Amino acid sequence: MAKSWVLEFDGEVVEVLPAGIFKVKLKDIGAEVMCYKSWKMKQSHISVIEWDWVKVEVNQYDMKKWRITYRYNPASHQSDDDNEWSLN
Repeated sequence: MAKSWVLEFDGEVVEVLPAGIFKVKLKDIGAEVMCYKSWKMKQSHISVIEWDWVKVEVNQYDMKKWRITYRYNPASHQSDDDNEWSLN
């Protein structure tokens, strides 16, 4: 169950910066934000590279600290352009 004080957005990793910081472009808003990986992702050694689709969250009380909480599977996450070519 999601916490009520946490806002979640989907986005695409645009750039990987030093010290574990990522620049993510949010899907709905179009803004670019600086993020870091959540503790569970660091602990599980989940790597994030450029052009990965991720779920980010931000605490509504501190809008400067964005956190990557989930990395989507590239095979299951398709863009809108790919959907018209699928054979389903």
